[in-house]
Amino acid sequence: MLPTIDVKEGQIIFEEHQLDRRMFLVLDGSVQLYVTRNGHEANLETVNKYEFFGEIEMYKNRPRSMSAKALTKTRLAVIKTRMQLEQFMAEHPNFSGKMTRMMGKRLADAQSAAL
Repeated sequence: MLPTIDVKEGQIIFEEHQLDRRMFLVLDGSVQLYVTRNGHEANLETVNKYEFFGEIEMYKNRPRSMSAKALTKTRLAVIKTRMQLEQFMAEHPNFSGKMTRMMGKRLADAQSAAL
């Protein structure tokens, strides 16, 4: 069982440039991923129930490349280590497949944006 946190609508979960290696799974609610450029927020993606975010920093020791805030009252499962993630994936093979598909889509989107 993963630890959970409750986040209020509008609450910042993490900010761009922070050192934070946690990954999150949305159990209820929705989260906006965004970057701030020239004082303005540019929305990247909305993450909804049973989707995840923050996985890149779990594998790379680098600051966050984006910020995340709750769009609604949100409940998140918190994955703090790769070992926790691997155990969760072994216990939930359907999530493992979904995670693989979402990471592939995010990679393809990032490559398309770079072109």
